[in-house]
Amino acid sequence: MGHLFRHQEGSAAPVVAVIPTPQASTIDYDWVLISGFIIVLTQVGFAFIEAGSVRYKNSQSIVIKVLLGLFLTILIWWLFGYGFSFGYDFQTNFMGGTKLGGANWEANQYGNDYTNFVFRAAGAAIGVSVLSGAAAERMTFLAWSILTIVYAAFIYAGLAHWTLAKGWLTTLGYKDFSGAGVVFFAAGVAGLVVTVLLKPRRFRFDPNTTLQFQRHSPIYIGFGSILVFAGWLFYNGGIVAQGANAKYTQGLVAVNTLIAGATGGFFAFIIRYFQYEVTSLVALSRGIVSGLVAVSAATDDMKPWTAFIYGLLAAVFYSVLAKIIPKVHIDDPVEVVPVFLGNGFLGIFLSAFFDTKAGVFYGFGAKLLGMQLLGLLIIFVWVAFFVLITLLVLKGFGVLRIDAETENIGIDKAHCLGEAIVFANQVDEVPLVQKTELVQLGNSQVGSGFRPGFR
Repeated sequence: MGHLFRHQEGSAAPVVAVIPTPQASTIDYDWVLISGFIIVLTQVGFAFIEAGSVRYKNSQSIVIKVLLGLFLTILIWWLFGYGFSFGYDFQTNFMGGTKLGGANWEANQYGNDYTNFVFRAAGAAIGVSVLSGAAAERMTFLAWSILTIVYAAFIYAGLAHWTLAKGWLTTLGYKDFSGAGVVFFAAGVAGLVVTVLLKPRRFRFDPNTTLQFQRHSPIYIGFGSILVFAGWLFYNGGIVAQGANAKYTQGLVAVNTLIAGATGGFFAFIIRYFQYEVTSLVALSRGIVSGLVAVSAATDDMKPWTAFIYGLLAAVFYSVLAKIIPKVHIDDPVEVVPVFLGNGFLGIFLSAFFDTKAGVFYGFGAKLLGMQLLGLLIIFVWVAFFVLITLLVLKGFGVLRIDAETENIGIDKAHCLGEAIVFANQVDEVPLVQKTELVQLGNSQVGSGFRPGFR
């Protein structure tokens, strides 16, 4: 929706936007605004997905991280992120410098900053929610809050200015309909850096451990995926800013989104059955989101049968990566890397072949392929570098990761006044931790420092 606006600067006549401006009559602002409202509700879906993916003793803390991410993103986007993304960049092509803190926002024949803010801030919060999954069960609330601010206000805002606001990367030839690369691949890259630097949960890959690391509620993951699926229709649909004035594109985007999500879920379910002979709600749910991520690269420039292919390949990509990631000892309980990094890459890569207006299979040569790969490389380097710097600073101050005692008893008990869910037959993990430490060290001293009341 960056194409809705023009930038203004200087005391003379207003400077016409670097972003092309359609006539006001072609913009359905009500549709865009309502889409933004619905996108905010997808946070409920992400909260369900992430809470179901962790152990019960940390389920409350991960929902807190999702909500903190949402609220901090909205606030920091109002102050800085929106201006950095959609403000006038004084021909630097780097990042906007106007419209900060709501200053000089407009609602006129050239566009509506207020509507655009609601939609774009809600979209930015989705990327932050994805990133919170990579920090599950290990990162402190302080570190998470700081990372959220840096990622939303600077790292993602810069990418948005280069792409979604029709900046230099888009002008160069990179194409990304709603953010398969700039939102989801970027969040996946950030998640990979986060989970690698945080290191695995204690004893996660210890063959002698007596601890259990299963997801505590696949049902939550299923519920969350349905909510995200529904919200994604408005996320992709809201990009079609003309709304009812572009009925063909609006309908095509909705159809392709539905087909890709349904296909991804179904085939991920089937693949998991042939892998392990189990019927997995988790695979079904992850496959839905994988298909949605991939198809977001070019939802408006593909045929419905192409969306089917995207969903199928996304299911395969997810299934393969989900099996590889644990084998290389990357601890990713919410599977951010296979779902978002993997399928964000896949969607952008496939668009170079299947895009009806620039793809290889439609006779346009390999130029788009080169631009897509270049765009992915730029996104990877930009995100990985600044996320890594941020995390190293936090680690240097000793505030990055929770301490061993908190990890043993659970963040919920240690910092959230008790667990969110208590089962009637619940087994306390502290004795199991002590048993694992006894196997490793041959003595009971390591596990002797637990707080009273948490045994």
